[in-house]
Amino acid sequence: MILEAAAAEFAASGYAAATTASIYRRAGVSSGTLFHYFPTKLDLLLGVLESGHAETARALAEIAEGAAGTDAVLAYAAHVEAELADELYPGLVRAIGDVERLEPIRAALAAETAAIDDFLAQHLAQALDADPAMCAGQARAIRWLFDGAATDAAAAPVPAGSLVDAVYVLLRGMGVPLPRF
Repeated sequence: MILEAAAAEFAASGYAAATTASIYRRAGVSSGTLFHYFPTKLDLLLGVLESGHAETARALAEIAEGAAGTDAVLAYAAHVEAELADELYPGLVRAIGDVERLEPIRAALAAETAAIDDFLAQHLAQALDADPAMCAGQARAIRWLFDGAATDAAAAPVPAGSLVDAVYVLLRGMGVPLPRF
């Protein structure tokens, strides 16, 4: 409840303008309760990021259970596209951008990035019958596409289907065997 309120407040106000008072009021809890769990505003943002990382890990695991190879990569692209459509997403991207150079924020973002890169490399390796380490550069290129779409989503909605289409074209350009699209 507190993390949902924090995410909404950071998205609406940005990191600098968001206050712990506005967050605990939005969450419907006392200041004591908020500070018991999150002693600082930075701890709240880290909690939001860690929650997002856990959600990403669940999505990656769920996708891996039902798909493999390029199907899994394209399914993850669809998942990212759905995230980009969330009304809070643009504001959260801007709020995180305000403080992304702070070490704890960089570390939290790096952990999620590593999980995504690993997932993409594993599934590209399946599609190419290759060692995942040999697919790290291709995985990074796909994630950079996701990162660019996230940046674009902060300014304007990403058209439905466009990210999946872009990943498909990138995979085709890499020579990755693809299902009919």
